[in-house]
Amino acid sequence: MALIFSSGGGRLGNQLLNIIHLNAFAFEYDLDIYKINDLYIKSKNRKFIYKLERNKINWEIVSDYSREKKFDKLFLKIYIRMIHLYYFIHPNKKSYKIVLNYNLHKFIFGISLKKNFSICNLIKEAKKKNIVLSGWGLRDWDLVLKHKASIVRNLFEGFLPILKFEKKIEGDYLFVHMRRSDFLEIAEFKELNFSDEVWLKSIIKVCNIESIKKVIIFSDSNIDNLIISGLEKNKIDVFIPNQQINQNNLFLDLFVNYLFNAKSVICNSSTLVLSISFLFKEEVYLPSIRTDFQKIFLNNAHNSYPTSLNWN
Repeated sequence: MALIFSSGGGRLGNQLLNIIHLNAFAFEYDLDIYKINDLYIKSKNRKFIYKLERNKINWEIVSDYSREKKFDKLFLKIYIRMIHLYYFIHPNKKSYKIVLNYNLHKFIFGISLKKNFSICNLIKEAKKKNIVLSGWGLRDWDLVLKHKASIVRNLFEGFLPILKFEKKIEGDYLFVHMRRSDFLEIAEFKELNFSDEVWLKSIIKVCNIESIKKVIIFSDSNIDNLIISGLEKNKIDVFIPNQQINQNNLFLDLFVNYLFNAKSVICNSSTLVLSISFLFKEEVYLPSIRTDFQKIFLNNAHNSYPTSLNWN
């Protein structure tokens, strides 16, 4: 019998977080765990679904974000709804969907699961009949931490094809990721949105405590000159890699490699940064309004506020 995870919503960071937890289930339980392709992680053999194995990777990360994906997105929506409908009406199968206040499942047929549903009961049922599940919130951090070494070893293999870029910055540097655009639209993420002044203060303080004189900044919005000039006044070199992004240097390749090689990381709880850092780092920094910064230990980030708002 098997558990098929169809969709958890979101972009690559969310998909990596889902795979981290699905891998924990695969290592813990005598149960086949499958995942349906999404726009960011796909089966290596070009099938619509892949199995999460303990000792090998059957998936690959789609690094080219520039390609038009409207058709792929439409196809996935239809495919996911069809498989849920089939499992919903089949007498020997089950369809479930995790329903949270901000997590809508338009036209997905399935039994609704609330936030605090029993994963153990779900696993027991999946050992008796095939189950398909969608939704944001399939989490068991105790299992993830129990099997972290195996999960990291497993997922690291998935990143090997991307870890090929020769970074252009010599010496130690601070990796900065300022997630803003969509975060600003989510009321629950108010505590993760920081002003330019707060970002500048926290970046300078982290650079001082880590003895770093270089920063590389990724952001999904324009970076105000206040931050750049403020850092330069403090004798901190600023590097913004946007000009490097082209058909030979894709955004994700640059992002992952610069993050992998950074001495330290500061972000506002982007799941992409946290997912990758979970594999390669022990801690990250978070800007703070009340203090200089917050140091977040990744093994406890799901319990640390405000990172837990987006990492749980």
